[in-house]
Amino acid sequence: MRHGHSHYLKLEWQGEIRRVLVHDPPVASDQELPLVLALHGTGGTARLMASFSGLGRLADERGFRVAYPQALGEAGTEDPGLGAAWNVGPGLGCPRHAEADDVGFLGAVVDRLVHRGNVDARRIFVAGFSNGARMAYRLALEASWVAAIAPVAGAPIWGPLPARPVPTLAFHGTEDGHIPYLGGVGPQGRRVPVLPAREAAARWAALMGCGEGPVCEAMDPHHLDLWSGGGCEVGLWTVAGMGHAWPGGRPYAPGADRPAPDLSASHLIWAFFEAHPLEAP
Repeated sequence: MRHGHSHYLKLEWQGEIRRVLVHDPPVASDQELPLVLALHGTGGTARLMASFSGLGRLADERGFRVAYPQALGEAGTEDPGLGAAWNVGPGLGCPRHAEADDVGFLGAVVDRLVHRGNVDARRIFVAGFSNGARMAYRLALEASWVAAIAPVAGAPIWGPLPARPVPTLAFHGTEDGHIPYLGGVGPQGRRVPVLPAREAAARWAALMGCGEGPVCEAMDPHHLDLWSGGGCEVGLWTVAGMGHAWPGGRPYAPGADRPAPDLSASHLIWAFFEAHPLEAP
């Protein structure tokens, strides 16, 4: 298999020089391709997100671009007071950068790549891990360019109705100690309570206008709950026995929870994204 290439893009936003790792697959450089924005978790980096998710290898196989933006804060620490994090909302970003407009920044990243002329504006998607998953939910509510999202090991952000329903495929391990599958506050991570994962998914599905379901599909020992309706789908993969991790990937740090080896989030995400482009105006 031919391999693509990666490079860093720099842009100034709110007086800060921000970096984005961009991966191009081995296809014609002037070809309009889908774009996946992949958002790391607290303390992560763009390169780390690329490494543990495996999205770049999949992009080379399937022919899409991946952009891994870098959040503000310190890399390499999950300390909520210091670690690089997306400014999702109160208590969910890096306190040192509480005024960061990350919705605006990520929109500027997309604009830059679209203006280069090699991104299909109807097929711009967002995948995120942990704090990056929360940011994906926020973008679904506030960014009109998002075609679909895939939050992994995250929890929804609640707000006003989006301009249109946004198809969503989420993944959550039953043993997650950072964002507990059964809800509440976990022994690790941020001290922000969350709804139980299935209840949160049902509420998000209702927000997106999905009145049918859920239909349950099993891939033992894991299962998918899928809500649909109103031209939208919302799915939740319950990953049995897994902690805070990206299914089918690598641990995001030494000593971190091990991903489920028998379920590939990246492959399932891309299949979902392929099926959910923005409708033509």
